[in-house]
Amino acid sequence: MNFEWSTNDIATMTVTVYETNLTLNKAACAHFEDVNYVLLGIDKKTRQIGIKPVTKQELDDNIYPASQLHRISLGKSYGRISNKSFVYDLSQEFKFDFSENQCYKYKATYDVVHAIMIVQL
Repeated sequence: MNFEWSTNDIATMTVTVYETNLTLNKAACAHFEDVNYVLLGIDKKTRQIGIKPVTKQELDDNIYPASQLHRISLGKSYGRISNKSFVYDLSQEFKFDFSENQCYKYKATYDVVHAIMIVQL
């Protein structure tokens, strides 16, 4: 027998890029349950988005400038980071065309060593 086992889509971390926001599925939200802010980054060379949770302690210690903090809102089944300018930068760099596609969906992984969710575009 040569079964190819299917993956459980509910357990797969997914980030969807819309024209105005990034939406994380429930599995991806698990890493952001105790935070209200994240850092967003783009690695142009490796075609990756980085989403780093910012802890309350890091906020209290002013480790990151307020201009780099992005609010994450968590619902029961998804999380949302609204940032139209970040998505615009993504669309310019990676040629997203929201007039053709309403959204772009990508799998994500979580780097526990660096505490960053990595979205491979």
